[in-house]
Amino acid sequence: MALRKEVPVTVAPEVASKTGLLNYNMYGLPLWAWFTGVLILVFGQLTKSYPVSFAGDILVLFVVGFFFGKVGDTLPIWKDYLGGGSLLAFLGASYLVSTGVISTDVANGVKSLFDEMGLLDFFIAVIITSSILSINRKFLAKAIGGFIPLVLVGTAFAFIAAIVGGLIVGVNYKEVIMNYALPIMGGGNGAGAIPMSQIWGQVTGKDPKIWYSSAITILTIANIFAIMVGALLNGLGKKMPKWTGNGELIKGQVTEKKKEAKVKNTATMEDAAFGLFVAIAFFGLANLIGVGLLPKIGPFSIHPYAYMVILLIIANALDIIPQRAKDGLKKVNEFMMGKLLFVFLAGVGITYTDFSALIHALSLQTAVICLFTVFGAVAGCWIFAKLVGFYEIEASIAGGLCHVNRGGSGDLEILGASNRMILMSYAQLATRLGGAIILVLASFFFGLWAK
Repeated sequence: MALRKEVPVTVAPEVASKTGLLNYNMYGLPLWAWFTGVLILVFGQLTKSYPVSFAGDILVLFVVGFFFGKVGDTLPIWKDYLGGGSLLAFLGASYLVSTGVISTDVANGVKSLFDEMGLLDFFIAVIITSSILSINRKFLAKAIGGFIPLVLVGTAFAFIAAIVGGLIVGVNYKEVIMNYALPIMGGGNGAGAIPMSQIWGQVTGKDPKIWYSSAITILTIANIFAIMVGALLNGLGKKMPKWTGNGELIKGQVTEKKKEAKVKNTATMEDAAFGLFVAIAFFGLANLIGVGLLPKIGPFSIHPYAYMVILLIIANALDIIPQRAKDGLKKVNEFMMGKLLFVFLAGVGITYTDFSALIHALSLQTAVICLFTVFGAVAGCWIFAKLVGFYEIEASIAGGLCHVNRGGSGDLEILGASNRMILMSYAQLATRLGGAIILVLASFFFGLWAK
């Protein structure tokens, strides 16, 4: 009996390309499914029937975030040195709002989701809890004892560099400090620029909006530069691995992490629920203290996130959180820190960035002073990191860039662009405690020069 010869099956190039296109996906989301989402969004807006609700808002963020995330992570140069998908996700989403592609009603729904319903708070709370509970307890004292002085040194260098930048473009040092350096390092908008504008108004007797309108724009421009510098530092770390712990701040902790990584995480869904409960419980407790019981310590206004970091550090040091909760939270964190990050960043762009105002406000003078401030913070932290045994790149990102940004949303953008989201707990210390110190300095400088 003669054996039948197998004939290889060939596919025409055009058929293969069509098949490949059908199989193409955006972080697991098939292209056809993404296009379906686009059509729902477009026709929903045209017929004014799009659901402005939690579900509708999330669909918008998936459609927009996954698209710009994929493009940003694919573009040459941009993906390695300009923030990749993280930067493009929030800038692209903001641009769509400014051009009307995303309608005002839909955009307002997303803003409500982030501002009034606190979706960003939820995301940050999970990241903070996971990052602190993952720190080996024997490194805690060194981490906190060295990090707070690091932030102070970065602050001093940022002030000096801002003044130098102002001299280059012809702005006197008083104006540089009051109108540039203070808002840039003030801890963001709600905890920084807004209360700072109130202080300015009380001192001058003028409408606080006069100072605020300029300050928030300068702060946003500095935030974008900080994101780009974070992406550049990430690229530098790949070229010079001796300067980075790839997300770990303390030299030596990487070895410990490698040992721990050999133990497989067998967390169940129940463990994940337990871990998530721990995160939101600490968030609630931090707000109880920071909003209700002890919002101020002397002249310092303490943000609930700062209390949350301190409480979690104590809990980790005393080892009172069960290991299965830590393992479960790690599972939750991995899910949220995956490509779902682009969904949140798109929301940040829609909620907190006015693209048109940003473009109109950008000038050579503002750009130079903002850049000098950002580089000054990085330089100060880089130098001090060598003295305390921190990795230079992680120290510069968490202690420097996260102190010259737009608060919680800025931390998210910078850590996303630099692929260092594990540093969120340190970033919040730099943003919140550093911002509280800047508010005190604002009272002093405004009283001295703004009258």
